[in-house]
Amino acid sequence: MPPAKRTGRPVDHQLLLSIFETALLSRRFEERIIQMSLAGEIPATLHPGAGQEVGQVAALAALGKDDYVLYGHRGLAYWLARGVSLSAIVADIANREGGTNNGKGGAMHVVDVPHGVLGESGTVGGGFVISVGVGMALQKRGKGQVVVHFFGDGTANRGTFHESLNWASLRKLPCIYICENNGWAVSVPSSYSTSVTDIAARAAGYGVPGVVVDGSDAAAVYEVMEQAVARAREGKGPTLIESKVTRLMGHYIGDLQTYRPDAASVADKDPLPKLQRLLESAGTLDAARLAKLENDMKAKIQQAVATAMAAPLLPPESVFQDLYA
Repeated sequence: MPPAKRTGRPVDHQLLLSIFETALLSRRFEERIIQMSLAGEIPATLHPGAGQEVGQVAALAALGKDDYVLYGHRGLAYWLARGVSLSAIVADIANREGGTNNGKGGAMHVVDVPHGVLGESGTVGGGFVISVGVGMALQKRGKGQVVVHFFGDGTANRGTFHESLNWASLRKLPCIYICENNGWAVSVPSSYSTSVTDIAARAAGYGVPGVVVDGSDAAAVYEVMEQAVARAREGKGPTLIESKVTRLMGHYIGDLQTYRPDAASVADKDPLPKLQRLLESAGTLDAARLAKLENDMKAKIQQAVATAMAAPLLPPESVFQDLYA
């Protein structure tokens, strides 16, 4: 399937600047988390999202404050794009009081319902089933809200993917499914595990639109997502979007990527410099503003880390709390 083309309307450079700022904050924040992990200050449980932030933030920019998100496990940008506190994220990862899950969520289970962040399933592919339940609730609520579920190319091969898309289509649920296809399911290339070149092609089997988009093109992702959101709000049902992205780092912190022949050459596919150049050429971003952004972000991250790490570690007996609703 060819990638979706832009509508041809003028590019909103202020919107793109906002996307760039959030994606850059995610990159710098993630770099700090990785640094802390390698130093042994916090558990090394993060799955780096470098290379995929632009597409994530651009997609979420099309949502309203009352919409919901179920995220994939790669990166921090999902949470930052929805306004989750940096210090709360650090606290969750560091197992300290003050996190969204009071330090029990780790790097994969941040939940912030007031910001529409509903978390991630405990198993790969489980989020599809949750998304259908949320979609049914939103449909019954009747306020035009939508739920977006991000997942990876490997997850698209789970049975829950097919069951959930079938039900969401049948009931015309306000669900939007975004497959971030970076070509790798942990260390397995998609050509080894997936029967189709484009996962979006599977949408035809469920009678819903399937769209392929370049995940490094913020404007294209936003437009595709905007259309999917409008369709869902109008009661026309789900859309399956496949965002073609590049994973710049390993599956996890410390992954040597010996299985990956392109590991040393993917840096030139980084979408952040690409978006930066576009904004600079449009006169929306210059060296002075970028330097201020970098300094402000550094200070913001330092403050968040200091706040979170000053909080007490969870006491051992807290492991028995919150087991039941």
